[in-house]
Amino acid sequence: MRLALSGIFLATTCLVPALAADFNATSRIDHVTVYPQGADVTRVTDVSVPAGEHRIILADLPSSVDPRSIRVEGEGSSPLEIASVDTKSQYIDQAARDAERKALEKQIAALYDERTALDQAISDANQQRSFLIGLTDKQIVPQSADQTVKGIDVTQLAGLLDLMGTRLAGLAKSIQDAQLRQRGIDEQVNDLSAKLNALSPTNAYRTETIINVAAGAEMKGTLRVSYRLMEAGWSPYYDARLSTSDAGTAKLQMVRRAEVTQYTSENWDNVALTLSTTRPTGSTAAPDLDEEEVMAQIEYDKRLRSEIAPAAPVAEAPVMDAMELGTAQGNAGRKDEEALAEKKDKPAKSVEQRQAVIELAGFQANFVIPGRVSVDTTGQAKKVRISSDEHDAKLVVETVPRLDANAYLTASFTVKGEAAMLPGAANLYRDGVFVGQGYVPLLNAGEDATLGFGVDDLVKVERKEVKKSVGEEGLLTSSNVEEHAWDITIKNLHKGKMAVHVLDRMPFSASEKIEVETLPGMTAPTEKDYKKRRGVLSWSFDLEPAAENVIKTGYRIAWPQDMRIGQAE
Repeated sequence: MRLALSGIFLATTCLVPALAADFNATSRIDHVTVYPQGADVTRVTDVSVPAGEHRIILADLPSSVDPRSIRVEGEGSSPLEIASVDTKSQYIDQAARDAERKALEKQIAALYDERTALDQAISDANQQRSFLIGLTDKQIVPQSADQTVKGIDVTQLAGLLDLMGTRLAGLAKSIQDAQLRQRGIDEQVNDLSAKLNALSPTNAYRTETIINVAAGAEMKGTLRVSYRLMEAGWSPYYDARLSTSDAGTAKLQMVRRAEVTQYTSENWDNVALTLSTTRPTGSTAAPDLDEEEVMAQIEYDKRLRSEIAPAAPVAEAPVMDAMELGTAQGNAGRKDEEALAEKKDKPAKSVEQRQAVIELAGFQANFVIPGRVSVDTTGQAKKVRISSDEHDAKLVVETVPRLDANAYLTASFTVKGEAAMLPGAANLYRDGVFVGQGYVPLLNAGEDATLGFGVDDLVKVERKEVKKSVGEEGLLTSSNVEEHAWDITIKNLHKGKMAVHVLDRMPFSASEKIEVETLPGMTAPTEKDYKKRRGVLSWSFDLEPAAENVIKTGYRIAWPQDMRIGQAE
């Protein structure tokens, strides 16, 4: 029989009667769904209660649990009714936890001492092996040019080899046993360290929940209890790996990863982890837009004064005491918020990484991380891999020589995958070499995107001023005139053809008295007002190997003699 019990908080793994009708309950965390801010935690327990009315007491939940988020469901052999649920803060005595921590620290220190002794034993055994091998060598091989070759007795030689084999085998066995023991020590230390982390200092208070239940008959089954915490979250980051070639299409592999952190005062040990793109702490509806009326300033001032002046005395609101204020602020805060393979006769195989299963649920995506993971409560980020997609990339060398003499390799691609790519940092690799960090904006499947992959040293750029003049012109009326011109030279040293994109700018005027025009003989841009930015010029072209292209750009400004002008960047 399936039990769907909503609106309560229950967390148990075993039920041990404390009083006639009371059961102390403990539990384990089985599944966690983490949002960009906040998390839903699910605990699982096997329960067994006799017929009658009982109180199930839970005392190991974090103090920051939102009581309104508690939900319970499960399956059992007979119905279980929930009469009421009470919660209260319970003070934690840290003395027992501190004593247990000290005992664990002593065990870890003793294991480290044993491991150090084993290191010395291994070193001594290796020295004995070297000594025995050297001693045998002295008995057979002359140690100097003056020493004659000794006659070798076959019987003595056999005995010597038997002795050496026995001794060396014994030493090898001792070394192997010591190394195996060290491996066991490392495993013990890892286990004890995990227990030590679980006993780290916690909040002084926990949430104690008392659930009043009634069972018509003995009930055995499994309950799943979920609740919401705000001290957790995840953020995406990416590995962008670009593979280029002189011939053929470039490939871009986008590896999606995530960092998961939590400060919930409870360790998520060996849990099933899901990352959701839902943002439950954000706004859930569009804001209201007020009316905007245009009126005379006199009418506006009059209305403003009437709104400021109180029409009648207002009763003073009651003042919250400290406890009520803390509770209100806490409730408002809750509401608003990732062995070497054996090498014998088999060929080497590449190491593969697990990826998440992507579940599209209506308007959001859930990334189900494979296997089980542990996220401790120290805030140390747990890094997991979500997915990997390979894209065809179009390479373009982009340069803005007015600001930077370097040419930068950029890759354009169309986003693949089922789920949106959330904003995050990207580690950039070009042909296996790390070139820096970039940023991925919010991108949906099918959108076009561009990433920069660092300076391209095989494309040379030079911007040289070839004309600069300032003077006057005119017969009847004089005007100030200023002329500037540059040559931009781009040379391709690649073995293949490269697409090049050059950006520059010229000033523009919004005044009829100031004239700005392009000088004659200049290279016409491919696009004016690039990306709707006035005066920004763009030239796009393909450049053959060992070829160069010269772009000529320049302008003329004329303005009245009695006017001073300035240029706004």
